[in-house]
Amino acid sequence: MDFRGMDVKLDYEIEKKYLDNVLGYLNDKLSEYVENRKNISDSIVDYRKKFIEEYRDDDDKIIDYFDHENYKNEQIFMLVEKKIKEILYLKKTPYFGKIVISEDGEEEKFYIGSYGFDIGLELPLIIDWRAPMASLFYQGRIGELSYKIPSGEEICVSLNERIQFLIRDGKIISMFDSDIDIKDEFLKEMLSLKSSNKLKNIVQTIQVNQDKIIREDRNKSIVINGVAGSGKTSVALHRIAYLLYNFRDYFEDRVLILCPNKIFMEYISAVLPSLGEYGGVHSYTSEDFIYLSTGGNLNFNSYDSHMEKILNDKEYLDEFKFKGSYEMKCEIDKFISYVEENINLGGDIYFRDELIINYEELNRLFYESFKSRSIDVRINLIKKRIFDKINKVRNTFVRQIKDKYKSMNTDSDMENYYDMLMRNEIYDVVRDSSDIKSSLHYLKLESPYELYREFYESYFSKDLVNLDFGDLILIKYIDINIYRPKKDREYRLVVIDEGQDFSYMFYQVIKMYTESPSYLIVGDLNQSIIKFEDNFTHSTRIFENKKDFEMLDSYRSTKNIIDYSLKYLNDRISVNSIRDGEDVTYFECEYDDIKKILIEAINNLKSKNIGIIVLDKRMINKVHDMIKSNFYIKTITDEDHVYSDNGIFLTTVYFSKGLEFDSVIVIDSGFEDNILYIMLTRAMHDAIHIKIKNVIP
Repeated sequence: MDFRGMDVKLDYEIEKKYLDNVLGYLNDKLSEYVENRKNISDSIVDYRKKFIEEYRDDDDKIIDYFDHENYKNEQIFMLVEKKIKEILYLKKTPYFGKIVISEDGEEEKFYIGSYGFDIGLELPLIIDWRAPMASLFYQGRIGELSYKIPSGEEICVSLNERIQFLIRDGKIISMFDSDIDIKDEFLKEMLSLKSSNKLKNIVQTIQVNQDKIIREDRNKSIVINGVAGSGKTSVALHRIAYLLYNFRDYFEDRVLILCPNKIFMEYISAVLPSLGEYGGVHSYTSEDFIYLSTGGNLNFNSYDSHMEKILNDKEYLDEFKFKGSYEMKCEIDKFISYVEENINLGGDIYFRDELIINYEELNRLFYESFKSRSIDVRINLIKKRIFDKINKVRNTFVRQIKDKYKSMNTDSDMENYYDMLMRNEIYDVVRDSSDIKSSLHYLKLESPYELYREFYESYFSKDLVNLDFGDLILIKYIDINIYRPKKDREYRLVVIDEGQDFSYMFYQVIKMYTESPSYLIVGDLNQSIIKFEDNFTHSTRIFENKKDFEMLDSYRSTKNIIDYSLKYLNDRISVNSIRDGEDVTYFECEYDDIKKILIEAINNLKSKNIGIIVLDKRMINKVHDMIKSNFYIKTITDEDHVYSDNGIFLTTVYFSKGLEFDSVIVIDSGFEDNILYIMLTRAMHDAIHIKIKNVIP
């Protein structure tokens, strides 16, 4: 056991007694919930039997019952199961912090955990880390402090003591007094753990600068530029959990997370559930979100195909970057203006020599009366106006025909004949009105895709063949500006990860389509695979109420790995890392020698989780062929591949982003330096850099 800076015997006995009490209450509450779950289940089954027996012959009643029953079961069991999961977690690690505060002369103690636990005593046994008061624990100092409650009121208190615990399986392993540097002691202990196939929550190690971001005003749009391993993705997810906890009615089911790819989305999928949030958040890859919003019926390059072209086809890369630029927005805006100014409204419209509407009136309606509406809606409103007028004139003609035949004095034996003549005349009028309506087919807009194709082929002087993500963004931009489609859902927080790899036009479309009051965008300028003219810290200036943060502390890699990787950045930055480790091993060799070096390197590494990172799929195939007879290699070459806990993984730089491995082997086949920075900083403990000297066959 490790008890730093404390009266060991006295404090340990006090804390052990409190822990034992909490565990006892947890066990009691767990038994209560399990019993409640059984009782609820039994009562539902009994009621179901009685109901079905009573309405055996009424199928509609039985169907109605099961619709209600499914909903009822889901609500009850979700609540009970959630509480049981929380208690099972708390039994292993009930809390990780303790604060002692004085307010109005009275001293009180609070224990902070991943979830709150209150059984109705004078004080809660555990307070949730997201509770406003818990922010005192994360402020990194003792003395006169304050915390803000959801209403915005500032509460001032004196923080007299702060203790951090490491509790495993209900036993106190370590206790750290606030008088020593918790960051350097407790954090080192936590960071020395092995990597995982899932990103984990960081509630026990949230740092001061991270907590400030997490608890920032809910109405702020936050942009984080954080170095590799700074915890920016974790901070984003913990901010979501914090906002849902404190403002659930406002945010629940209105949070959108956009991820770079499905592997990354799966990697972060366990964080929110581990924080007690099992729903109310919608996650997509950025490509899928834009694709589905366009109707989901366009064929475009897959994420990996797109990235392969980005890395290996300069013409493709340059066009993609331009399609995401402010200059492209200007060109598209000109095209949209051209479409608006050159709408074919036809000319004067007549129905049987009766003027329905003249050209001047059509123009006035389109460019003046309906100006505030989308182009598509304006056209539909004009068509409705024309149709209404045609129907009105048609009905007048029909009434005149009926009056004409009604005024005739005809013999009774001729009534059927004249009735037939009348019906034929009316039919002719109705047919003519339908023909006129059909002739207005020109009052119709092409689809956003067709309009974009017209623009693309005119502007680039070539056929639009294979759509890429940049094309989808521009199609959606046209869709928003011309059609103004209704949103499927209202979002009040949009979170975008790997923000540095998205263009100015992407941010424009996301803002215009979601119309969210707040955004949270995280990225790292130094991890840009696609270097847009406007980097993401500039592109995100379009968001109102924006606040920028920098995160320069790295918690993933050792200081040795960080210092080595920084050599490959053009812009010199200072990055802090608190863990020392082994120096990066560097090899420079001929292509034919890679196999031998790789085999020796893998055999010498003690890690159970090794990532071999190369530039692209071409190199994956070459490396895999080299060592597949020596090791079982798990390749990650498309979004459907799974990143698991242990093994030797072979992947590309673009699929490695956001992931972490105990050890990383980088095969440098010659590429931009910041690519090396991305690759090397996937490593937690060990990194090997293999530089190929000659041309790769």
